[in-house]
Amino acid sequence: MQNSWFTETEVFLLHEIVARLDRLARRRVLDARGVSYPEFLVAMAVRELPEPTHGEVGELLDMSKSLVSQRVSALLAKGIVEQRREQPDRRHVRLALTVAGRETLEAIYREMAGNASALFDGLGGSREPFRRTLAGLRDALVAEEAREADNSLSGLTSGSGEKRGRGG
Repeated sequence: MQNSWFTETEVFLLHEIVARLDRLARRRVLDARGVSYPEFLVAMAVRELPEPTHGEVGELLDMSKSLVSQRVSALLAKGIVEQRREQPDRRHVRLALTVAGRETLEAIYREMAGNASALFDGLGGSREPFRRTLAGLRDALVAEEAREADNSLSGLTSGSGEKRGRGG
């Protein structure tokens, strides 16, 4: 594919880098363990959140509850996660990693971290400034999302009473 103004933008370059890292991780690490990348993401979310529900995992990953449920079903079959029904309302289900799931994720993480480290070592002395730049970009995005959420909430609570749209 020939480069265009779009393929040289920072957003596209970041997208391409992440896609390529994901593809390498899948080929080198996940496929060998029979875990798909979306399953890995769900398992990592379960690891990071304290006994999350399907909805909490979906919120963290920006994934629908039905997709989370599909991934959880596969992870249950592979013995990586387990479900626990809350008492007394057994309709609520909490997720947790199994012992085998924790061991599997740790092994995957170690291998992926080693592969990524080898790639980033190629940056030499630029590696740490690059990491700080990425962290700064992430922090700016988090702040922008928070501002957007605050603006959405203030728009809901301002209640001017005026009708919007339809010219009225």
